[in-house]
Amino acid sequence: MTAELTSQWNSLYRFFLRRVGDRDVSGDLAQETFARLFAYQKTRTVANPGALCQHIAGNLLRDHFRAKGRSAEAPLMEDVVCTAPHPDEVVMHRQRIEVFERLVSAMPDMRREVFLRRRLHGESTRQIAADLGLSEAAVEKHMVRAVEWLHREIVRHDRARSPDGNHPSCGDGGTE
Repeated sequence: MTAELTSQWNSLYRFFLRRVGDRDVSGDLAQETFARLFAYQKTRTVANPGALCQHIAGNLLRDHFRAKGRSAEAPLMEDVVCTAPHPDEVVMHRQRIEVFERLVSAMPDMRREVFLRRRLHGESTRQIAADLGLSEAAVEKHMVRAVEWLHREIVRHDRARSPDGNHPSCGDGGTE
């Protein structure tokens, strides 16, 4: 086979494989496409063999699905993956965001101020300390306490919502 024919055969094979999902059937259909193309070219001049090849392939695909009793217009494709999150995951994430917002609101004022300025606004420890009249060590202590408390409360919330009492995002039975 020439490089052009090999490339065209590979393209046809992938075309069939995406639609029928079977390597053997795809190979057979690609081979039959070329057999029909070559048989047609023996009796007639073909101006655009690539276009005729695609036309033959489309007909063979329809014939294949007709013989199997399936619609050629909507073949089942197992390789199509939905990238959108599952609706249950969306609900769970929204609930976790609501819990997080309530927890941040429940923090002592100074701890919340330090946490939001550091994590949300990305301010430096030095800048926060200067603005709030605290030492850098005090800012760091507020951050550690805020993060530890948030983690503990979120885990507690998740365990309370989980039917078996385990942390839903941990595959190890709820250990942290």
